[in-house]
Amino acid sequence: MNAKSAIQFAEAKQERSLKTMADILQAAEQLTAGADPELFTSRSLAQRSGYALGTLVRRLGSIENVFLWAIKKGRDKKLQEFSIRVTQFEINTSIHAFAENVVDAAFSDIQQINPAVMRFFENRFTKINSLPHDYFDYMDLLVESYLIAASKNRTDTFRALTTNEASILIRQICLAIERPFMEGNPIAGTQEHRKIAIDMMVRLLGK
Repeated sequence: MNAKSAIQFAEAKQERSLKTMADILQAAEQLTAGADPELFTSRSLAQRSGYALGTLVRRLGSIENVFLWAIKKGRDKKLQEFSIRVTQFEINTSIHAFAENVVDAAFSDIQQINPAVMRFFENRFTKINSLPHDYFDYMDLLVESYLIAASKNRTDTFRALTTNEASILIRQICLAIERPFMEGNPIAGTQEHRKIAIDMMVRLLGK
């Protein structure tokens, strides 16, 4: 990740400090898992971690950064799990059936997350860093998984793509699936949205 996009904390060196940091980060993960941005505060973090506000400030430097870190960690974990599922699609699945499966699985995963949490991350992160050039790089985790699935497929319905082509196209597909939820668009998760996303995948990735 580009240094500009990294979420920074004060560096812990002593064993006691490392334990304190681990406890605080674990508390932040628990709070973000609760999906209520109103609890992404120093007071909530102090209560959950059991450390005083002063300790949090000394250890973290920025209270907000710890929540951004926890949200990003959760997002990356879900994306990693999703990428593994992509490689495991049945080899006789056509591009249309593949698209249906991917879109339905993505909708299911996204709907388990409060869109307000997604907006919290994007709004705060871009406020701090503007919009770094590598902001959407996290989507590239799916590129290798897709290329593996496509290479094993036996239906002759998947178009051959280079890694660069796949990266550009998959980012566009991810945005088409994700952004309506991020933006609170009424179309998000509807049958219309599903059809648009599936048709887009078939046109961009299929023969």
